[in-house]
Amino acid sequence: MRPVRISFYGNFGAGNLGNEATLQAVIERILRRWPDGRLICFCANPEDVRARHGIEALPSGAINRSMAERLRSNARRGSVARLFRVALKRVPLEFVHWIKCAYALSRADMLIIAGTGIVCDYTTGPLGYPYDIFKLSTLSALCRVKLTFLSVGVGPIHHPLSRWFLKTSLALAHHRSYRDEASKQYLQEIGFGTDRDSVYPDVVFGLSKDALVSRVTGRQRRIIGLGIKDYATTRPEEFRQYLDTMATFVLWLQGRGYSVRLLIGDIEYDSPVLGQLLSVLRSRNIPDEAPFLIAEPAPTVEELLRQVGEAEAVISARYHNLVMALIQNKPVIALSDHAKLDSLVADFGLPEYLLPLRDLSAEVLIERFKQLENQADRLRPRLRAELEKYHVALDVLYATLLDEADTMLHGDPAVPSSFIRA
Repeated sequence: MRPVRISFYGNFGAGNLGNEATLQAVIERILRRWPDGRLICFCANPEDVRARHGIEALPSGAINRSMAERLRSNARRGSVARLFRVALKRVPLEFVHWIKCAYALSRADMLIIAGTGIVCDYTTGPLGYPYDIFKLSTLSALCRVKLTFLSVGVGPIHHPLSRWFLKTSLALAHHRSYRDEASKQYLQEIGFGTDRDSVYPDVVFGLSKDALVSRVTGRQRRIIGLGIKDYATTRPEEFRQYLDTMATFVLWLQGRGYSVRLLIGDIEYDSPVLGQLLSVLRSRNIPDEAPFLIAEPAPTVEELLRQVGEAEAVISARYHNLVMALIQNKPVIALSDHAKLDSLVADFGLPEYLLPLRDLSAEVLIERFKQLENQADRLRPRLRAELEKYHVALDVLYATLLDEADTMLHGDPAVPSSFIRA
């Protein structure tokens, strides 16, 4: 039999380590089933994906990033008529790109649109993720390629054209699964039927154990991981308050005998915020050198997993910072500015460790951390038991999905013994 050919699409190659962990986790599972599988990714930065994951990659858009951002910005501010005028500017480039994508997909057996929270338009407008998803989904249908939406996050979706793009694309899929119940419910609320769809844990929970550190080092001071995020707000004073809150919390942790490791989740967006926080710490004469503070680069998923694994607990507003902590049995506090964080801690039975990021005060965060300290030993067995359920659920998801693919492609749904987790 010829090798299976799998294509991926998602917000990959853009420096978001949670998204790269998503692709890494799915690639691991695909190659466990089909070691000789031929993989190709449609993504924002093909060079990054080739270097990071060692697979073939093609650009997911017809135009470069800066031009795309200008067009999307104009589209978000304009009427439907203006939106179509904007779209006409890229028609010739899009025509060529459709042909290139059609050729690549015609050689594929399956297109997997995996995770990365792209079934939305609040960050790109309708000509961003919604349009790219529509393009690739339509071409998959024309090329008779199995289309899978795997563990996707959904919403918000504001523009009517975005809703049409995304609902049309989802309707073409052979398989649809969501990373939380809130995503499935959101689609129901906007009029898309989800009766045959499923909810499974985020695929990053299925990362190979070989990638995990999950140990506390013998450092002189215990380490707490504090995730720093490019906190999106239109109020400059609100962002300054966020930095001040984080600085006050760092000082308090240091006084309690902890080292603080600053964690990022997105190389492009979080790195500048890390620099801003360090400036605030220096201005307040808060120790910003080891062993009191650790601020090391995290260019790869493996490095971020290592940094998280050396911490005793993680406090973060980055969704996948929290996932990477939970898969290594670390207690967490989620600082939420999105429903996906609410769902994550609720599913793990940790609603008391969810705090709204907006208007968060250092006093509230400190009190919640004291509670986490007191309960940490009791929490770890609960987290381990919940994580085991997640592993079982993901085994079921992949077995179902890949059995269907085997049947479609080869007429043989037999599952290699190496695929089923011991």
